[in-house]
Amino acid sequence: MPASDQRWKQIDAKLPPDDLARIVRRQVEQLDRSEVDRMYSGRGQEPYDPILLLQMVLYQFLKGRLSPASWEEEAKLNEAMQWLGHGYTPARRTWYDFRDRIGDVIERLHDDVTQRAIEQGHLDPTTVALDGTSIAACASRHRMVNRNTLQRRQELLKELIDGTYCRTDPLPKWVPPTESGRQDLASRIEAAAIVLEQRINENAKKPSDKRKDPDKITVSLTDPIAPLGRDKRKTYRPLYTVQFMVDPVSRLIVSYLCQASATDAGTLAPMIDKTQKLFGGQLKRVLADGGYCSILDLTDARDRNIDLLAPPSASGSAAKRKSRSGEIQIPREEFRFQASLNCYVCPQGHRLAYLWREKKMRMGDRYVYQSTYQCDAKFCEGCPLAERCLSGKGPRRIKRIEGEEMLEAQREKMASESCKTLYRLRGQTVELSFGDAKGNRRVDRFHGRGIKRARCETGLLVLAQNLLRLDKLQQRAISLGKQTA
Repeated sequence: MPASDQRWKQIDAKLPPDDLARIVRRQVEQLDRSEVDRMYSGRGQEPYDPILLLQMVLYQFLKGRLSPASWEEEAKLNEAMQWLGHGYTPARRTWYDFRDRIGDVIERLHDDVTQRAIEQGHLDPTTVALDGTSIAACASRHRMVNRNTLQRRQELLKELIDGTYCRTDPLPKWVPPTESGRQDLASRIEAAAIVLEQRINENAKKPSDKRKDPDKITVSLTDPIAPLGRDKRKTYRPLYTVQFMVDPVSRLIVSYLCQASATDAGTLAPMIDKTQKLFGGQLKRVLADGGYCSILDLTDARDRNIDLLAPPSASGSAAKRKSRSGEIQIPREEFRFQASLNCYVCPQGHRLAYLWREKKMRMGDRYVYQSTYQCDAKFCEGCPLAERCLSGKGPRRIKRIEGEEMLEAQREKMASESCKTLYRLRGQTVELSFGDAKGNRRVDRFHGRGIKRARCETGLLVLAQNLLRLDKLQQRAISLGKQTA
């Protein structure tokens, strides 16, 4: 259905100037299409125009329809989709193939949009706001298995595939009926066994009081690599974590990251490096929440000459403990650290001497050193504050992580009025991006299995949101230009 077709003209006459379909087409036409065209070069018969397919997919993302199965139906029934695709009605398999292919170039398309926004003066590359959120993986939260169950299923599948299964019992319902299905499940179980073994080994390295029973450590067979954690609704399930770097003024998402992790820990440095590469080293300041303000995060920001505005979390957990009297224990903040003597001094003036130092592992095989300090028992037992200070039978102990003075300096910096004023921009920007994604685009669960497809869906979401936002910025600039002319 070319633009000269009567049906296309009828739909074109119906669409209002600010329709999402027109915005998508207007913005996609400004993209460098060479990377998209290269996806299909030298691949057999004449393909569908990938740019038209991309327009249709981005329109569907803005409408909150993220599954290729729904794209097939919409292409047949939705007039705006027919207008964007010039009558294309691809089969479902074509949509799934396109989604997998576009994932290879989606980041370059995003970079193209970001560079265009900088050149047009819509984006300030010096300051960004950072935050993350969890999104459910394309995997059932009810069908996770432990090591014993995994081994039994692996053995049964092996017998079926090898032809050595001769039991008269009916096959379990989880066994696929076809040979290809069983081969696919066997490969996923093999991958799941590797992931599960890694989780069991990591669990064995934890302190005994934080170690789980190995039989209770599980893995998903539908998406083995997806880590298990609690989403925003506190539901325990396989999920991925998505990070956004957002420009506080334009609210454009300047960079993003989708990773196989259940937390935001350890993502500050990769996000800074990715954004700096895109900005040519112009990034100077990052606004983030307390989840990005550990000692390692502050070190990473300092090493990269980045001014990190983020509130440090409370030191230790002493503020939440109860003392012998049942009152809240005197917090460690009331104990003064004397670096020259390497000791703490309690509110009564008694020293807590250095005992030992130990290594504490963090995300990504990184670690910090933690020192333990303890008061002399004779001072603690005779102290008038003992009932409020001590929580157990022994004298008071305090643990200090090497480099904690950086957290103390950060706490003082964040208390200044200038930092408070600037930091308010964070909640007004990055939270809006996630709110738009989950509220308006219905992004609460990925529709493709595996980290590669999850990253592709994240990239398509970011590209769709950015094109919509950039179009508004461009139209506003045109309007202001007409008013001042």
